[in-house]
Amino acid sequence: MLLLFTAAMATARPEFLAGGAAVLLLLYILAGIPSMATLVRMMKRLRWLLVAIVFVYGWWTPGDSLWPGALSPTVQGLSLGLLRVMALLAIVSAVNLLLQSTPREELLPAIMQLIKPLTTQRLRERIAVRVLLSIEAVTQVQSLASDVLREHPVTSRKFTTIASSSRLLYRKVLDRAALAGDTLIEVNELASPPWWQWIIPLVMSGVFFIVV
Repeated sequence: MLLLFTAAMATARPEFLAGGAAVLLLLYILAGIPSMATLVRMMKRLRWLLVAIVFVYGWWTPGDSLWPGALSPTVQGLSLGLLRVMALLAIVSAVNLLLQSTPREELLPAIMQLIKPLTTQRLRERIAVRVLLSIEAVTQVQSLASDVLREHPVTSRKFTTIASSSRLLYRKVLDRAALAGDTLIEVNELASPPWWQWIIPLVMSGVFFIVV
């Protein structure tokens, strides 16, 4: 369902975006509104990409100028850019909801189930564990980076100052990795979902292809 939702949002069609926003709001409410701090941080890190999307579409798309002059963006370009920004924010919100509401013991078997037709059992376990550890490592490294900058703030943009902070972060990451080697991860492969659970993604895909 997440993959289908992502494909629908990637089209950036207004009707899909409006429907996706409504579905996300409902799912967030049903999930008890998980912590929004993670979502805010994810969107904050995307701010320059979002600005670049609006800039590229707004100033490089032919159309009616927003104001007189050669440096004016076009109304059509800004409209397309904002739709693309909304699509990206919807996808990020959906991924955040999945990670916030799905514990490891459910997410890991789900990844294995998704790649089951294409892999052996041993390969499935290796891929699923690596994907899960990579997802968790991103959050941990971000937290370590914040701690390093808080303890050793970068007061200038000199190469030596940045390199010093990078070495501290690298050392902390290695220390955390050494401790993570003792972590036990239990891998339990689930049985195939019952047939009726496939109705929702099938209906979603049918509506998507009919509308498109």
